Amino acid sequence: MEAAPTKPRVLVIEDEESIRLALSKGLTRLGFDPVLAATGKEGVDRFTAGGFDAVLTDVRLPDLSGLDIVAIFSEMDGDVPVVVMTGYGTLETALEALRRGAKDYVQKPFSTEDVGRLLSRSIDERRLTRENRRLRALVERRFASSGYEHVEAELASRRASEPAGAPRGTNGSRRSGGPKADPASAAGDAPPAPPGPLALREAQRRFEVDYVGDLLARTGGNIAAAARLAGISRPNFHKKLRTLGVDSTAFKHAARRGRHADG
Repeated sequence: MEAAPTKPRVLVIEDEESIRLALSKGLTRLGFDPVLAATGKEGVDRFTAGGFDAVLTDVRLPDLSGLDIVAIFSEMDGDVPVVVMTGYGTLETALEALRRGAKDYVQKPFSTEDVGRLLSRSIDERRLTRENRRLRALVERRFASSGYEHVEAELASRRASEPAGAPRGTNGSRRSGGPKADPASAAGDAPPAPPGPLALREAQRRFEVDYVGDLLARTGGNIAAAARLAGISRPNFHKKLRTLGVDSTAFKHAARRGRHADG
């Protein structure tokens, strides 16, 4: 029996009790697991305990400002997205929160559904970013430049330790059993062997081309958005595209065609 999926755990920091309770009820209905805090200090204490998928905080709190909360949480764990709630006429404050590391903002009055969509999107982007980092680390470990020499040395060592004259498979490895070699093959009349596997460097290059292509396809050719999903800077992503010979404009044109078709 499969375990039930874990509900996204969200820290809600709001000093007005009516709004705090309404958010708790609404987010619970939408499938979240809200944890409430009435002050900035209480929110920091709860966040320190860990285990949150996202944070929703008001900008105006009785002790700390939402800007302080964003700065503190970004320093403690910048991987957890923070969404700020702002009142009417505080757009500049919301933009300053984004500059300090907030993921997004929502202006009051708002519906719980709007907040839920923002939180879901932020949590999904966080999950994709972490998965991309994991995949990139896996590729780098498997295809690191120093790894090629180790692989070649290991293969050479294994070949040297095998008895001379033992038949080899089509990829060059020794065969310990199986049918005997055809005399015609021994005489050189057999068809040529199929090509061996791709060289490791070429395999890595093709993997990376597919990887960045998938990111560009998902972001409609938006390099900044693709770089964020990959977890690297925009200049480094540009450099990667040039190295791989991938043109982002083709993905932009495809996205435009798709929008026109939908329209």
